[in-house]
Amino acid sequence: MAGKSWQQASLEGLAALTVDAMPGVEVLLLDDLAEYLMGAGHREPPYTVEHGSRVVSALCGAVVNSARFTPSQVPAPTPEITAARTRIVRGAHDFAARGVAGISRLANRVIPATLGELETHQNSPEKQTCLVFSYALLAVASGPRNLLDDESAIGVMQIFQAWDAVLGQGVVLPWRRETASG
Repeated sequence: MAGKSWQQASLEGLAALTVDAMPGVEVLLLDDLAEYLMGAGHREPPYTVEHGSRVVSALCGAVVNSARFTPSQVPAPTPEITAARTRIVRGAHDFAARGVAGISRLANRVIPATLGELETHQNSPEKQTCLVFSYALLAVASGPRNLLDDESAIGVMQIFQAWDAVLGQGVVLPWRRETASG
């Protein structure tokens, strides 16, 4: 039996996303983007739709895989982080309710934002990682109608800062332990 298409898996992940799963989404997405953008040397221009598509893949993968991963350490939520997580979940559900058209709309929002940030900050992979991560979450939070409140937007930036602080304290994700010790 053939597996699900990436679109079907993504739709199911978006539809099933919960606020409790958000820390998993966040750290999975951040880890994937950091590896991609900062791993073996930063990405060089020209930046193409493939770069943006890779970010969409990271976002969808984080949403789908968050159901199976709960981080052992999670940053303390601020009111803004809580609002952002709630809004991201609502946006995810709204995109999922639109089916494949919802996934397309989300991708069409993430890809150009990714390319813009990669180009603008091409000499700073760290800044690229921060802003691409933030824009990916903002795209979901704003939903298909592209509406977002200030508190949630601030919360998305705080999510990045909070995870950056946690990971900066030496927390190593389970799949990175072998790499870190060897």
